[in-house]
Amino acid sequence: MNRTARIDPLVDAEPARRHIRALMAAGVSADRAAHHAGLKRCDVTDLLYSIKGRPPSRRIRETKAQKILAVEARNVVTGRVNATGTRRRIQALMAMGWPQVHLAAQIPCHDRYVSEIVRCQDGVLSRTAHRVATAYDRLWNQDPVQHGVPADRANYVRRLAARRGWPPPAAWDDDVIDDPQASPAAVTEMNRRELAAYRRQEIAHLTSYGVAEAEIAARLDLGAEYVHDLIRDLRKAA
Repeated sequence: MNRTARIDPLVDAEPARRHIRALMAAGVSADRAAHHAGLKRCDVTDLLYSIKGRPPSRRIRETKAQKILAVEARNVVTGRVNATGTRRRIQALMAMGWPQVHLAAQIPCHDRYVSEIVRCQDGVLSRTAHRVATAYDRLWNQDPVQHGVPADRANYVRRLAARRGWPPPAAWDDDVIDDPQASPAAVTEMNRRELAAYRRQEIAHLTSYGVAEAEIAARLDLGAEYVHDLIRDLRKAA
């Protein structure tokens, strides 16, 4: 290993990549992020995009990562930005079962403001967009139940999101979630599959605690026959 490599080692690029995504959600372009970090444009775009068949960089020099992470949206953009990506991120997390009050604690902000974001069709403060994007990158693949959300509440929020047609994170690519013209991928089928998987998970969880079938059906707003058949299949599989 040469002297330069020892002084400036390679590190995981994911934290820097997520930070750039959060900056972009707050209205900071890749060019501006690079400028304020004192880096070349390619130092940022190489983290975001595949170029000539080469995937985004998985490793980055530590000093470059530190410069990117030091860029704060509030020092680059003030005022309001388009709310599309912020709204989609909140809705996608709710499709995973995150209640608004728990999201408010993660962002952080008042839970009433989360309700406003969900309905917002205009603009949000750039610092809010940045905070939501940062929380989203942290939570998009996390089970809310493992973070203190009651199972029945998580299930209720997932059903609510499904009824409103809000797609989960898997339906959104990072490159398009902020684009008002972009559409989610296979929303209907994906929601159907994920909702069915969550139902099985919740029924198995409640059954393990000895909750009666009739009560499970009432809690989850499901048919008694559906719950009975699914419990039977779960027991067979076990």
